[in-house]
Amino acid sequence: MTFSVKTKIYNTEDSLNIFEELDYKRVLFITDPFVVESRMIEKITSRLKSETSYEIFSDIKPDPTIELVNSGVKKLLEKDYDLVVAVGGGSAIDATKAIIYKAYEKTGSKKIFVAIPTTAGTGSEVTNFSIVTIGEKKEVLIDDLLLADYAVLVPSFTKSVPNFITADTGMDVLTHAIESLVSNKADRFSKILSKEAIKLVFKNLPIVYEDGLRMKSRKNMLEASTIAGIAFTNAGLGINHSLAHILGGVFHISHGRLNAILLPYIIKYNMEKSENARKELREISKELGLDHEYHLIEKIEELNRKFNIPKNLRELNKIDEKEYFGKIDYMSEVAFKDRCTATNPALVTKINLKNIFRDIY
Repeated sequence: MTFSVKTKIYNTEDSLNIFEELDYKRVLFITDPFVVESRMIEKITSRLKSETSYEIFSDIKPDPTIELVNSGVKKLLEKDYDLVVAVGGGSAIDATKAIIYKAYEKTGSKKIFVAIPTTAGTGSEVTNFSIVTIGEKKEVLIDDLLLADYAVLVPSFTKSVPNFITADTGMDVLTHAIESLVSNKADRFSKILSKEAIKLVFKNLPIVYEDGLRMKSRKNMLEASTIAGIAFTNAGLGINHSLAHILGGVFHISHGRLNAILLPYIIKYNMEKSENARKELREISKELGLDHEYHLIEKIEELNRKFNIPKNLRELNKIDEKEYFGKIDYMSEVAFKDRCTATNPALVTKINLKNIFRDIY
């Protein structure tokens, strides 16, 4: 078992001073329209060295497609950029990773890559994962070439995130932390990080949901996201993400919200099928002050109610029942082959997955 953290993390009072330290002349920013409109990019460009030229590729949309990635590759290869800066949520950072990866396949040259997250969610700034939508499927790329060279944490960049997005992305952090904790690849190092992230989420997510200007809790959530990202880069995830990937690809629902809906069902499944998962969840439940591991499920359901997250897919009112049940065989096949399934603590069959798909509706 190996454990590594290859991304250098800037988490200081003034993390943007990184741009005074790096060596560059031509910069490409990859982001989304909201980040540009919010003027976050200006806060970064004002810190660039003099005589630096830069351009902004701001076409990123949620659930980036392979077509968008190919467009980004074309933009990256237009000029000899020596620094690429991703600014945004998981979609922007994931898209940037895929763009850099595809460009590397063409040129054999990798640019310096800085990731600046604007949500506390995916942990993509420190992971070797990237999710790209191809048709109805979400393809999971896993390669160390996808790792950012530097992750820059700026809590103030997250303060304008609406509370419903704060909830969705925060529950994504919790899912990363819980799945990496019980993963069949988890080790002592990853478990320490997973547990810390779980504690940070339970303490701080309700606070920032109620008041997004509570900057200490914003900082704690941003750190939880990064910590959980390091944990699952090393330990992997599980079927919570396998199901969320295909459901998001088919029905275009927020990834974090899907994870939140799925989480109580998947925890219950894994506790009943894996003694090791149950043991780990029993331990973290005690550390959270809970009397029993099943109370962890209740605590998550309580959070979901607070955040107005439905308890099942039917309550989303976005999925046609006939279409959903007609696609269960297909979705089970795709989820079974998802790379996250291999590290789930409990063995799963396609029949198990079909039953879970039925239960969650």
